[in-house]
Amino acid sequence: MSAITVTTNHRQFLSGPFGAGKTTVALTHLQRLLRQERVRGDDILVLLPQRSLAAPYHEVLRSTLLPPGPTVRVTTFASLAQQAVELYWPLLAPTAGFADPSREPTFLTLETSQYHMAPLVDAADEAGAFEGVRVERARVVSQVLDNLNKAALQGLSIDEAYARLELAAPLGEQRAARLNALRSARKISHEFRALCLRETLLDFSLQITLFSTHVLTNPWSRTHLFRTHRHLIYDNVEEDTYSAHRLVAAWLPQLESALLISDDDGGYRTFLGADPEGVVELRQRCDVELLMTGSHVMQPGIGRLAHRVATIFATSKHNASSPTTALSDQASATASPALVTSAETFRFYPQMVSWAAEQIRRLVQEEGVAPGEIAVLAPFVSDALRFSLQTALERYKISLATHRPSRALQDEPAARTLLTLARLAHPFWGMAPATPDVTLALTVAIGDLDPVRASLLSTIVYPPRRRENELGRFATLTEEARQRISYTAGEHYDRLRDWLYTYRAEGSNLPLDQFFARLFGEVLSQPGFGFHADRDAARVASQLVESARKFRWALEGKVTDANDSVRFGRAYVQLAESGALGALYLPGWRTPEDAVFLAPAYTFLLRNRPVDVQFWLDIGSTGWWERLYQPLTHPFVLSARWPLSASWTDRDEYITRQETMRRLLLGLLRRTRRQIFLGASDYSESGYEQRGPLLGIVNQLLAYF
Repeated sequence: MSAITVTTNHRQFLSGPFGAGKTTVALTHLQRLLRQERVRGDDILVLLPQRSLAAPYHEVLRSTLLPPGPTVRVTTFASLAQQAVELYWPLLAPTAGFADPSREPTFLTLETSQYHMAPLVDAADEAGAFEGVRVERARVVSQVLDNLNKAALQGLSIDEAYARLELAAPLGEQRAARLNALRSARKISHEFRALCLRETLLDFSLQITLFSTHVLTNPWSRTHLFRTHRHLIYDNVEEDTYSAHRLVAAWLPQLESALLISDDDGGYRTFLGADPEGVVELRQRCDVELLMTGSHVMQPGIGRLAHRVATIFATSKHNASSPTTALSDQASATASPALVTSAETFRFYPQMVSWAAEQIRRLVQEEGVAPGEIAVLAPFVSDALRFSLQTALERYKISLATHRPSRALQDEPAARTLLTLARLAHPFWGMAPATPDVTLALTVAIGDLDPVRASLLSTIVYPPRRRENELGRFATLTEEARQRISYTAGEHYDRLRDWLYTYRAEGSNLPLDQFFARLFGEVLSQPGFGFHADRDAARVASQLVESARKFRWALEGKVTDANDSVRFGRAYVQLAESGALGALYLPGWRTPEDAVFLAPAYTFLLRNRPVDVQFWLDIGSTGWWERLYQPLTHPFVLSARWPLSASWTDRDEYITRQETMRRLLLGLLRRTRRQIFLGASDYSESGYEQRGPLLGIVNQLLAYF
């Protein structure tokens, strides 16, 4: 691997595979600018597609001894756009179509955008607009917002975006229903945009639109913005959006130096609007092109496996081999032990999970592999998979951390517990929780309670059909019931109940995020309670606190009295329990380094961190190959690269799936240092027989070695 020299007076483009050392080159370049070239910190911009990728840059900046002064700006395009819109608001507001340009804008988060759009969706749903599509109400809201966001990022109007989506509607019996749903979604999008302009609300799509059509087109704001930084480091270019690429392309001629970095075969954030094809144009706009090869991550054997994957897809010309029913014995026997320690097929899904847990135990306890260097990946991570693997690993005293960013907050047991306890602590909301929710809350909140005893306790202290939002005391139970539940668990229950009633008696009307923080800190995180040693629960609690806080900040300008404060606390609970998706929060990506990491495969790739060992579970599932069912949106036709009047055909779908799986497999292999374990089951978690395309690829790989 040749040494790479980055100069400080050129626009340079650096590319290579993951693990070649490109970010290390960028960090060295950053230090050189600050130390040797004596560049002011605020003259340097580090641009990234995702906040979670900023950790290496923040770490280097913390460890570099620098004189006091302005700091380097490490940010994303979305944050840059929001800050610019806020800064230049007096300049752009009069011509942007707002009903009251003198009014200060309210920047909406993902949750508050869903809050404002939900009534529009409810009205359309009551009129039967979405009867022909199988999608939950919360998903309708999120997909309509997704269309607005992607349209803005791709420079499309609302009508242009939906015209593309209608061309992508499948032929057949469902086409009429799909078109009706899309036209209703278009109407909702226009109504939501009108609401934002009337009330001066800035959701993400409107922020990007204002930035692209006003900030960057106004000579004064454009010139001022481009003079704020003289040096640019732009990492993971292939994961960023069309709008971000256009900004950088326009900025490059104004910069003294620029270093743009791209991963070969990347582009995993396409479903979030990434534009990997835009890398070519940015490369052409640079003065110097630098290329890195090799890998500091993969051993030679894993490297040969990655090369074989690329060869299979290249020679097949996007025609995958026929799926096979199982991993052949011959293939397993000839697989190189250095690459695949075990490739196993099981009849039933739970057997595969038990096998994975046993292999993890052996790696950790017998081979000395750190738990944090093991990643367990699957196309989807269900509650059953997480519970089964976590329970199995707990027997071996091995920690497990999970991250599922597309999962609704209320689906997390820890979040549901906090939401239920919030209902109990605020009886004036008029939202008494159901008995099963109280049972779950007690199970999660009290460390000594299992579901059976929690059910017994909740049935007595919170009887079904009780109209009052009240909890009985443990002392009111019969002696037999107290012994069955245990006095230790009863003591912790009374402590939780007393805290809730003390909070009520204080007449405290804390903002909901502060209530969550107090409850977590004073009770749930203490010894004997369920959150005490549960890192996942602590992470979810932190995410819920941040979500509720941003919800309050976005709406507090509308609060005129205490009743409004109460209403917004209740509104947040209703929003969260409706299945609203949580935004991207950094705590979710900061997994402990001493725990096995369980996540969907794409989440692991977006984490952008290598591990020693990977487990690929359920490789017979078609989820490795198919896109999620999203009838109201489409990430590929909502792209500036897609021909304007072209329909989306089955051939387009097939080619895209093949290319997506190629990138997925190469990305996973390049993030593996030592070994890969493959697990398949004849029957899925739901009991269906499965023969996904990945099995055919795996057989070819194993037969090669």
